[in-house]
Amino acid sequence: MSIRPLLPTRYVAPAIAAALAASACAPYPQRIHEQPMLENGARLPAPPAGGPGAASATALGSPDAQARRLADQLLTEGTDLLAANDLDGALNRFDRASVLRPDDRELQFRIARLLDLQLRPKEALMRYQRFLAGLEMDKIRVQGDASAKMAEAIALAQQRIVVLEKQSGKP
Repeated sequence: MSIRPLLPTRYVAPAIAAALAASACAPYPQRIHEQPMLENGARLPAPPAGGPGAASATALGSPDAQARRLADQLLTEGTDLLAANDLDGALNRFDRASVLRPDDRELQFRIARLLDLQLRPKEALMRYQRFLAGLEMDKIRVQGDASAKMAEAIALAQQRIVVLEKQSGKP
């Protein structure tokens, strides 16, 4: 037996739309203007009325400042959850903060330590290695900066060595 003779087409679409609207999987356009909410119940600031480019002109600050504030909030929540011995929640917050602060070495170490405490050795190993590689990159960057600052002095010293060796009679 076919359903088509039982349900005329003009009744099917409204019934499906009503079922979707009443269910938890309502179509996206109905939720497009809702304000995003964090897990702690706080709402994210509303997007600027002028579009993405208007964010820097608003009192909310630049997107970088917003990301820093959100990362700080996630770090605070993670630290509080860690103090409450909620390792999964703390790891969640620290991991989300690490997306906003990929160069934060201390945060990488915290995540590695939490993974280690949760007996997740492969993930912990990767995070420890990422932490140490980041420290090595910082060391190389600092040495490079110091060398760049000293480049003029090094070049002058090398020239003076050549001049002084010629003056003193050394070949």
